[in-house]
Amino acid sequence: MNLFSRILPDFRKPGGLFQVLNIATPLILAAAGHAMNLFFDRVMLARYSREAVNAALPSGVTSFTISCFFVGVIGYANSFVAQYTGAEAEHRVGPSIWQAFWLSVIGGVLLATGYFWAEPMFRLMGHSESVQKQEVIYFQILSLGAFIPLMQGAFSAFWAGRGKTMFVMINNFVVTGLNIPLNYAFIFGNWGAPELGIGGAAIGTILAALAGLILYLIFFFLKKERVRYATWPPVFDKELFTRMLRYGTPSGVQLFLDLLAFNIFVIMLGWVGSTEEEKLVTQEASTIALSINSISFTPMIGLGQAVSVLVGQGVGAGKIANACRAVRTCRTLTLLYTGSMALLFFFYPDPLINLFARSGDAGQAETMEVVRLFMKFIAAFTMFDATVIVFSGAIKGAGDTKFAMYANVGLAFALCVLPCIVAWKMQWSANAYWIILDIYITTCAMVFVWRYIQGKWKKMHVIEDEYAKQAVEEE
Repeated sequence: MNLFSRILPDFRKPGGLFQVLNIATPLILAAAGHAMNLFFDRVMLARYSREAVNAALPSGVTSFTISCFFVGVIGYANSFVAQYTGAEAEHRVGPSIWQAFWLSVIGGVLLATGYFWAEPMFRLMGHSESVQKQEVIYFQILSLGAFIPLMQGAFSAFWAGRGKTMFVMINNFVVTGLNIPLNYAFIFGNWGAPELGIGGAAIGTILAALAGLILYLIFFFLKKERVRYATWPPVFDKELFTRMLRYGTPSGVQLFLDLLAFNIFVIMLGWVGSTEEEKLVTQEASTIALSINSISFTPMIGLGQAVSVLVGQGVGAGKIANACRAVRTCRTLTLLYTGSMALLFFFYPDPLINLFARSGDAGQAETMEVVRLFMKFIAAFTMFDATVIVFSGAIKGAGDTKFAMYANVGLAFALCVLPCIVAWKMQWSANAYWIILDIYITTCAMVFVWRYIQGKWKKMHVIEDEYAKQAVEEE
């Protein structure tokens, strides 16, 4: 095997460049659309007020963190659909989606209760009173509408798990196309809409997501899908529901604890500073820097989904060589993209940073200087973050979710949460927190690469034994 084929596998073979791009490109573009939503939401809120943009990151991350258990379990329907598709058991695809739907209903009801405990929770976070008020408004609205993105995740698996990702991209483009103008209208009170500030950002996001959910439902219930994939009538399959919980729960716990560690990092950054002004500068700079990072990070989620789908299909069909080739291809594409972004963040971040500048606010110059420094820390972990996405996605696509959960629990608390608490107790600068995050993400990348190389995932599957085909490593 020559060097080129080791770096970029034969693009003509299953799992090679053509197949990966065919599945991954729509998912990457869909994720990029989501990144655009976040990015422009933050830009608009930064231009609206400092309090609004300072509240958006901790409140938004907290909302997503709390929903992460259900997001992870429901999202694991992708692996079930992928493995059933690879095993040619298409009549099991529709029932898999319905089990994810029931989970989204349960999750939506539980998450809606966040409306009632938002205020005491954000009071405990210790941010300034003006920021707290904005955090509560944003979180309460997102909590009431949480069932919508959960249901979106459930029904999107019908297309993503089968590798039919073009429709997922189209759906996300519709959502993005609605989200930005809706937020612009409701944040600033344009086009006859009321001026709601940060509340308007939440309402615009939920309304756009609702449009995407309706679009998924229309096509999910088409006659050809009902006949081929048993998408109707709705079913509750106790055995399948239990199995989805068994394999999906570790994935949900991993995602929840991973985001919890990151949320603690974000919240504690808001405590850094000896004066209220210093804390606000650090908070605003962190929000801007992490919003810019979404341009690099979020599209890689699309590649992570693609590698999970391709590994799941390879495992379901018993073709391990195809799965391995897909992982190598995704790894190479990921490192090429994030390497380029790391160079941009480190050497030339100003064009992106300047988008967040408020006209006539001379005092924001200090904040922007801090953002430039934070972007260098982000550049240091960008490629490692992408490595975690690809290799954790690969092993979870096969069913190795328990290891992913245990690894994330241990690493998140040992290398992120506890060191951040020490940094706060010792009153270290914000730079210390970013160094902690760099070390944590880099270590995660090494651990997941090691687990993948071990190869235990090759002997796993999440579908019934009667459908799973004998695994063959060599073509």
